[in-house]
Amino acid sequence: DAERDRLDRWGNRPVLTRPAPTPAAIPSIFAAEVARAADAPAVTCDGRSMTYRELDEASNRLAHLLAGLGAGPGQCVAVLLPRSADAVVAIMAVLKTGAAYLAIDPAHPAARIEFMVADAAPIAAITTTGLADRFDGCG
Repeated sequence: DAERDRLDRWGNRPVLTRPAPTPAAIPSIFAAEVARAADAPAVTCDGRSMTYRELDEASNRLAHLLAGLGAGPGQCVAVLLPRSADAVVAIMAVLKTGAAYLAIDPAHPAARIEFMVADAAPIAAITTTGLADRFDGCG
């Protein structure tokens, strides 16, 4: 009982007792932030910065391309990119289509990439020309 009392004091009771927030999709939350602060920095990586507006526009362009390739709910798109602003654009674009993204670290060994791709069966892949050969051997 003493331990339970101590846990109650340490715990965050208000968070546990109030109703859970209404679930929201990441693209909806992002759209609200674009509307609220379009010109604020959204991503900064390796000296490159993108505002919410720029990220929204770039991810919309890619999302339309992906949708044209069949990306949507129930589908998966592979994303093989280093950590970068471009990776954030790609992930947001996939989410905007309703598809899931399969994040693949370019440093993974070829066998791991082949397994991941075979297991997830993505309908498309987003990468760079310099990394495209990492998909060699992936059916």
